[in-house]
Amino acid sequence: MSRRKPNHLKILEGVREDRINRNEPTPAPSEIAPAMELSDGAKLIWDRLAPDLIDKGCLSAWDVDLFTVFCDAADRYYELRSQLQSYVVPGSVNNSVVNPLLRIMKDAFETMNRIAAKFGLTPSDRAGIDVEDLDDKPRLGPERILG
Repeated sequence: MSRRKPNHLKILEGVREDRINRNEPTPAPSEIAPAMELSDGAKLIWDRLAPDLIDKGCLSAWDVDLFTVFCDAADRYYELRSQLQSYVVPGSVNNSVVNPLLRIMKDAFETMNRIAAKFGLTPSDRAGIDVEDLDDKPRLGPERILG
């Protein structure tokens, strides 16, 4: 099953008119800020990525909750990675077991990866986004689709 494409990408690809929702809701222009207080590490990730995503029109006020979760998951991944000393640790009966931090890191990575795709943060997802005609500010409302 393929993922849905945004209307502006459908238009650029020449998709049939009856498959384009010309009445797609769009967020009103507003301040874009994290949905909640971020840890220091998550704030660094937000500050590094959010301005460019906002500039490219990939992050709107409606997206802040999801992007906040991305920043939190990325921070958790990096924090656990810095704590990881070994991939195996002593088990309960004189054996070695996989370090439990690896499972938590894997969960954080999977969360990051799923959310990153929605914002075009992976190379394959970026390939499907066309921002060539963006001017100085993100397009909102009808001009986003109609030009």
